[in-house]
Order: sequence, then structure tokens, then C-alpha cells
Amino acid sequence: MSDTLATNLEALKLANHDFSFSLYTELANSNSGNMFYSPFSIHVILFMASTGAVSKTFDEIIAVLHLNEITYSPEVYKNLLEDSTSEIDNLKLATGMFVDTSFNVKQIFVENSVKYMKSSVEKLDFANNPETQCQYLNSWILNKTDNKVKDLFPAGSINQSTALVLANAVHFKSAWENKFTSTEDEPFFLTPNNKVTVKMMTLKHGLKYYHDNELKFGAVELPYQGHKFKMVILLSDAKDGLKNLETNISKIKLNDMLKKMTKYSVTIKLPCFRLEQSFELNKTLSNLGCPSMFTSAANFCNIANGGELYVSNVVHKAFVDVDEKGTEAAAATGMSIKKKKYSMVNRHEDFVVDHPFIFNIMTKNNTIIFMGRMAIID
Repeated sequence: MSDTLATNLEALKLANHDFSFSLYTELANSNSGNMFYSPFSIHVILFMASTGAVSKTFDEIIAVLHLNEITYSPEVYKNLLEDSTSEIDNLKLATGMFVDTSFNVKQIFVENSVKYMKSSVEKLDFANNPETQCQYLNSWILNKTDNKVKDLFPAGSINQSTALVLANAVHFKSAWENKFTSTEDEPFFLTPNNKVTVKMMTLKHGLKYYHDNELKFGAVELPYQGHKFKMVILLSDAKDGLKNLETNISKIKLNDMLKKMTKYSVTIKLPCFRLEQSFELNKTLSNLGCPSMFTSAANFCNIANGGELYVSNVVHKAFVDVDEKGTEAAAATGMSIKKKKYSMVNRHEDFVVDHPFIFNIMTKNNTIIFMGRMAIID
């Protein structure tokens, strides 16, 4: 890999980090309780759409992706996808383009999607059988996520004016590098005065640990088998400190923090948890800075001639299951594009995750694949 390509790849990884955290802040402002999503999957779909956008629509999308004219490169993006998914079979990524049989999509958009995004391309009859095609798309997502993400596209989201759909599915499954002991019933504090009983698993091992005295939180890194992926947990010192941690999340430079982590002998207690969540992202993405793609001002002239397209909806769904054996997580993102209607180790730390926390699932090279918070455990 050339020095320039390596530099641009690092810039793209930083963009993934910044997008993940800005998306977290926006979602946290409009969602209470638990939260789980794949910023990676959403990033992929937005980047794919950007290759078909021009003018203001393109500028807005790449700004939301934390890219610019220098760091924006389909060739580098291809390298990021290969870098993230080349390790064994822990992480599987599938991207698809589904085009209405009567819609003339530009060949260059198809070729770029296949070349850089490794997208499959299929023709579907949205105009005459939108409900049947919606079921087909949901089956495609279900299959690509090992039956974990169901009904990504709600009824009515695909209709006769749908010109094409961009879809992405990501599935992750791995055992822990270091095995947790069997679980025990222990308290989890929803607030300092309100606790519930959860299944808490325990591990004592040499783990990377960091404490931020200014922002008052601790972080621990839990490697998955083979050290190809890792979970990073951010835990506020105070039992009611999650809100303060989220307020200051823009100050947490995760990549810098990971470099500062030191190996300690850590006794970690972590609750088992399982979560499934759906999002409609139109308002979220508009608030982040790309509103025009959802309006008649949208310009996707690199997808089709005539400026006749706009994004009708962006949907996302994610699933995660964490227990003493390991983690399984899956997510999918769908974008419907429609035609416009011109009307170490001698030191010891206890890391007891017994109150709300933030967590990330990342590649060994620090690309964030999944991100979430657990505030409520049933």
C-alpha cells in the first residue's frame, strides 16, 4: 500500500469515528433508554448514495460523512471495506442495489457500486408488485444477517414510485478471547436509587484499561477471539453519570484514548444483554446536515438523467446479543430512492459495569462497526 493510500485510509477511519460519535449524539437526543446501531452500515449506504449525487446534495452527504474533497475517494473506501472484512468469517458485509425494471439507471453508477462497494445488482418490478418486492428485500436482509434482522422495510415503504433501493447488511459473531465465568444474579443501577437484578458475568485477566480523571469515566477493552475485533466499554464513575458522559462525548477521541490504554489486571463484571432496535433516519440525517436529498432539491444526476430522484426514506435496524460465550450482532440499512412527483499487569482495577454504559464493537484497526448504550436491562 502506498504512503498516500495509507494516509487517506487513516483519514477515512477517522471520518468513520467522527461520524459514529456525531450520529450517537443525534440519536441519543431523540431516543431515551437503550440504543444500538451500526454506524458502519449507515456510512456505507450514504457513501454509496454519494457516488450518484452532485452539487449541493453531494456536498452535504460527504460533509455528514466527515469527508472532504481531499479525503473523499471511492478507491480508498474500497480498501476500508476490504480492511474491515478480510479477517476470517467473524464479520460479513453485503451490499445490494435493487433497480425497478422500467428505470434507466446510469451504467457508471452501477459499475462504481460493483467495483468500489462490491454491490450486487438486481432488477425488481417495483412498479407492478411493490409489496412482493418489499418481502423479497426483507428476505434478502434476513438471509444476509443470519436471520437476525427481520422486516427492515416496513409495509408501504416500497411502492410504485420506487425507482431503486440501496441496502446494506452486516453480521458479526465471535467468542471472547478470554472466557468469562458463569453468570450470577447481581444488581444493575438504572439510577442511584433504582436497581434491578441482572445476570452478571465475571472475568479476571490482563486487559487494556484507561481512566479519564477530567471526564470521570473508565474504559476497558475486551478482545474477541484471535484479537481481530474488540469491544470497548465506556463507564462513567458515577452511577448517574451517563448523561454527563454523553454531553462530553465529542471530547472523547477514541483513537487517541485507545493508544493511552495500559494493561492492568482487571476484574470486570459485565451484564449479559440482548437488544433489537429500529430507526427511521430521515430526520436524524437531515439534522446532521444533509436535508436536501430528501426534498425536490435533491440532485442524483449521476444515478439517472433528468434530476428526477430523491430519497424517500432511510431505515436501519440492529440486533446484539452479549453473553459469557461472546457476541453476535447484526444490522441493516436501507435507502429507498423514488421518482419525484412534480406536484498491565501488576496493577489491578475493578471494572464493575453495574450502571448505564456506552459500548463499541470495533475492528483491530479501530474502525467502529457497532455502537450503543445500555441504560435499561430487563
